[in-house]
Amino acid sequence: MSKFDLNKVLNTKQGFDIVNQEEHSLKISIYGFIGGWRNSAENILQQIENADVEEIHVHINSGGGSAFDGIAIGNILKNHKAKIIIHIDGWAASAASIIAMAGDEVIMPGNTMMMIHQASTFEYGNADIFEKTAKDLRKVDKAVTASYRKRFVGSEEELSELLKEETWLNADEAVALGFADVIADEIEIEELEEEQNEPENIKESLVAKYAAQSNNQKPKEPDQETAPKQNLSELFLNLK
Repeated sequence: MSKFDLNKVLNTKQGFDIVNQEEHSLKISIYGFIGGWRNSAENILQQIENADVEEIHVHINSGGGSAFDGIAIGNILKNHKAKIIIHIDGWAASAASIIAMAGDEVIMPGNTMMMIHQASTFEYGNADIFEKTAKDLRKVDKAVTASYRKRFVGSEEELSELLKEETWLNADEAVALGFADVIADEIEIEELEEEQNEPENIKESLVAKYAAQSNNQKPKEPDQETAPKQNLSELFLNLK
């Protein structure tokens, strides 16, 4: 889980609802902390493993939680026979973004966010304990990276850089990098508006690299410098 909004994540009301929309589809809402008794992999497995439906719509609004629950939930969804359609209702950060990677289709309204990062944890103890924890985290990082790899359009080295940077993605950026497929209609939310003059980083360079852009527009030619105007009398004088 990211340190960026730990308090917000912990204070978010947890919610897990399964609603039958029609005979052929199922709706799941995963809101709040990933893990615990409500949004656990075990609970979700019990609810959907016997669901005989063609589509499962998963609505996510979560700042993350347990990486292992996130990975397990993602695998449970992938292994279901139904088509998995992920809807990012607000944000899908950390472990919640891992769940989103299980979608056959990922839909993000234009005012939603996704965050990906390396595994993190809290620890207390001596140097030996911290060294062991670091080794364990690197193993978890490999599992986390595998969850994103099939969707990411770039190289494994580029994906590793994005995870190291704890990268926040808006809908356009997520689609450009392969983490989402569709940008849906948005509802304006002031605090999610894109900041101006953001310094260039690995995310921006990769978005620019992989975004589908039209090549029809040629770069504007720089204006040619015009020769300084001469006074007519000076011109005659120079001819003498």
